[in-house]
This record gives sequence, C-alpha cells and structure tokens, in this order.
Amino acid sequence: MDFAHTADNIFAVILSVLETYGITHRILSILLDNASANTKSIALFTERNIPQAGGYFFHQRCACHIINLVVQSGLKEVSNRIERIRDAISWIGSSNPRFQEFGRHCTLNGLRPRRFQTDMPVRWNSTYLMLQIFYNMKLAESGCPPAQSLTLDDWEDDLLGHAVVAMETKFKKYSSEMPFLYALGVIVDPRIKLAGLEYLLEFIGNKLSIDYSDQITDIRNKLFEVFSIYERRFGGVHTEPSPEPDTQLLLTSWSILKRRKKDKSVSSSSSTTRSAASSGAELNRFLEAQFDADENTENFDLLL
Repeated sequence: MDFAHTADNIFAVILSVLETYGITHRILSILLDNASANTKSIALFTERNIPQAGGYFFHQRCACHIINLVVQSGLKEVSNRIERIRDAISWIGSSNPRFQEFGRHCTLNGLRPRRFQTDMPVRWNSTYLMLQIFYNMKLAESGCPPAQSLTLDDWEDDLLGHAVVAMETKFKKYSSEMPFLYALGVIVDPRIKLAGLEYLLEFIGNKLSIDYSDQITDIRNKLFEVFSIYERRFGGVHTEPSPEPDTQLLLTSWSILKRRKKDKSVSSSSSTTRSAASSGAELNRFLEAQFDADENTENFDLLL
C-alpha cells in the first residue's frame, strides 16, 4: 500500500482484490498481525457479512508474529547488554578504514576477517546470529572453551529470570483465548478429538494459570454450529465411503496426551457432547468412535 495503513484503506484494498477475482463470499479466513488498524478492518468486513462459517475463523492472528513479540519482550530485559554489542558492531562497520583495521587485527590473530550483522526486530534469528558471531569471535581470540548449557540457576538469576517472566507474560496475553481454528484442527485429529482437546487445555491452563473451562464449552457449541452450516450446504452431496484405516500406519498422540487416562472426567465429555447437539449425527459418530492406534508405529497418515 502506497498510502496510510488505516483500517478503511486496508479494508478497501483487500475488498478490491476479492471483488476482482469474484471471491468476496468465499473467504473463510484472513491472516493478519496484531496492528490495531488490522483489527479494526475486520469489523468492516464483518459489517459486509463477508465471513463464512459463522465468522469463527475469519480473523487469525499470525502465530509467527506472536512468537516474535514474545521473544522481543524478553530481549528488552537484556537490552542494555545487547545494545553495547550492537554499538560495537556498528562502529566497526561504519567506515571502510575501521573495517580494514579490524581485518588486519583478525589476520594478526589468525582469524578470518568477516563483517558482523546487526539485528532487527522483524528478521528471524537476527539477534541470535549477531550474538553468536560476536561470541565465537571472542572465544577464538581468547582461546576459551565453548560455554556449557545453561543451568537452572542461570535461568533463575536476575538477568534471565526477568527475561523469562516478561516472555511468559506476553505469551499468556495471546494464549489466554484459544483460537477456534486451532481448536478445530485438534478436534478433527482422530487421535485427540474433543476429549483430548479438553485434556490439553486443562494441562496448558494448569501450567499457565489460565482457566479454559468456559472456552471449552464455547468451542463445543461453535463446533456443532459450524457443522450445522456444513450440513445445510453439503448434506445432500453424495460422497464415497472412506476406507477403513490401516491400523498398521496409526500412531497414538504425543507425550502429554499419553498421560491422559480414561477416567470419568474424560469419558464424560462424550455425553456432554451428545447433550449439546440437537443435530449433527455424523459429527457425534466421529467424536464418540473409539480410535485405537499402535504406539510403536512411527508413521501416521491422517488422511487415511
């Protein structure tokens, strides 16, 4: 966009593309970062009734962008130390004479002259690469052995401890509400389904002190509402029956789900699902069907 990135302009540009290709009412989801103008533009699309499937999937925040925000919040806690390295690198590369002098210094010490890269917040791993090169050069110059892995005491010291707390706080800001698209992706995996999602959210919630109980109910209701939209649109379409899955290619879920036991709390989810749905027999059959997989099999094909 060659003009201001306001909500109105973002909406107008995206809408013009959708109208050009005739897909205005075929859009399921739009992926945006968390800029306020992007968020406000979503309301303009909603007013035009463009979202499909109840609009539950329409606005998706970029997961990679969120991870970067989490990392940046931690780096701010150690910014003073990083800034000194960044300034030194910038000073070396700010003029050819300085870099040539630095090159001669490297050669005299048996090191290969190279240019350092400074970092920028939106370039993945740039801060890590900058520090790695600087650190390796210092090690080679001093003859020190590589550093060992961080210990628990290292993580709990004043420097890293504050960084970890800042990162956890930022992560919880964006994970306190589970996007329905993520939840649906978990539910349609026959190894997990709705009962497994409940267990996973409970596990995550206990680790982060987040109560997902209301969201689980909301996700369950949205699941059947979206399926009813699907049924109305495609219920009369004839499809070939799916082949029976080859149990030799199936794999149970991951380490967290392996801790899940078939107790009353898990088995009760099926009855809760039945009571929540007045229709959707096909969906109920999927959610209630038992799925047994061979834990020793490494390959799993979800399409089977």
